[in-house]
Amino acid sequence: MTLKKVSTGDPLVIPANTYNAFIDAATDFRERIKPRQKLAQQSQRSSSQLQGGVIWVKNDSPMDCWRYFILGIEDSVHEPQTIMDLEGSFVDQIVFSGVFPEPDTHVAMDKHAILLEPIRAGQVGRAMIQGVCQVRIIITDETHQFAKAPVGVPAIMTSSPTGSTQILWSQPEVPIGEPCWAIVKLGVPSLVDTTTLIPCKVWQDGGSTDGNATTQCDRTYFVKTIDAFDEEEDGTILGEEMTPLKQRPAAGKLVTAPATGDGVIGTGYYITNPYDGLREFILYDANETLAVEVCDDGD
Repeated sequence: MTLKKVSTGDPLVIPANTYNAFIDAATDFRERIKPRQKLAQQSQRSSSQLQGGVIWVKNDSPMDCWRYFILGIEDSVHEPQTIMDLEGSFVDQIVFSGVFPEPDTHVAMDKHAILLEPIRAGQVGRAMIQGVCQVRIIITDETHQFAKAPVGVPAIMTSSPTGSTQILWSQPEVPIGEPCWAIVKLGVPSLVDTTTLIPCKVWQDGGSTDGNATTQCDRTYFVKTIDAFDEEEDGTILGEEMTPLKQRPAAGKLVTAPATGDGVIGTGYYITNPYDGLREFILYDANETLAVEVCDDGD
């Protein structure tokens, strides 16, 4: 078969075998670009799922979950195979496994999503991983500006001094410790630079009690860098009237740091506020210990 070009104005006569060759070439080209077209469509669908911070979550918890429940984010449901994977695979759809949040993984690392629709156990639905939405929450301290995923049944978040979920608004006139509605922003920059604790020196500088059988200790502390010789010499001041972040027992007498002298060694960490760039030291543990009295054994 001979393919001959024509000039402008020449009569166009296409033999049957030449026309068929054009059809074969066009068909071959269309078949060869199909995989690339499919990959582009898959990429577009995958990207569109992430707009607005909305993802697909498979409810792998043991219960049906209502709208605005909080599930911990686990592994990807789909495993990557090849770049030419079929629909429903890793390259076509982002789906995370959602489970009851665990304290050392999902809660501590802020790996959670808020469901945007009810999802039965074993089924897939929409959830928000970044953005603004409603959620049920328990405010445990009026100064808390963030929220953490709950441990266990994922119905209600808990307020926190740090985290990646910021409380924008909470239902007014609800008593501390009672569930209320809130509007939160997921995916804000973390305030914590590092979870590595560093030593510091602490001295008691406030509060009224070390605690007793019915009262919780409320001591606060003057904190300096570990190189401080005493409360007045050497070292750099890290904070005053600081309350340890480490949870205290609800009642019971604690052995606390002295108000003067060498002080005691505590621990803490630094955070950087992403909104103003200011760096702040957080006192985690003031080395408080439970006071124990020796019992009379009767001898």
